[in-house]
Amino acid sequence: MFNFSSNPVPAGRDPALVATRTFFQEHGSALLNAAALLGGPSAHRRCLRLLSGISENSSLTRALRQELVWLHRLVCLDLVGDPEAEETARFAMIDRLDPRVEEICLEADRLYDLLVAISDLDPGCDVILGELFDLSAA
Repeated sequence: MFNFSSNPVPAGRDPALVATRTFFQEHGSALLNAAALLGGPSAHRRCLRLLSGISENSSLTRALRQELVWLHRLVCLDLVGDPEAEETARFAMIDRLDPRVEEICLEADRLYDLLVAISDLDPGCDVILGELFDLSAA
């Protein structure tokens, strides 16, 4: 759905941005749908802003990396648990046998792999490293 190849802003020499654009070219639609299902309209808009930022920047900025971590936390259900949170209410309404659940789990795993790849490309990235460390401790 997302065609970053015709992007007016080239990725330059940032291999992390190239990897991220490639990832979202294939998985962007599924992650947008997951964001809408799990987080509602505000999460869907936030995910759209993330995709726009990936398209419009010439490097994978710290803010974009933070948004990737947020998206990963959303699809991994880290935001579920607070009784006042919209994500908790939305999660409670999802039928666990819904085929979208399996797709979201697969996308969460793929997004984790992207975070690992970004970390490998930029070992000093504390935003991503913090997320990976938190997940390995769980």
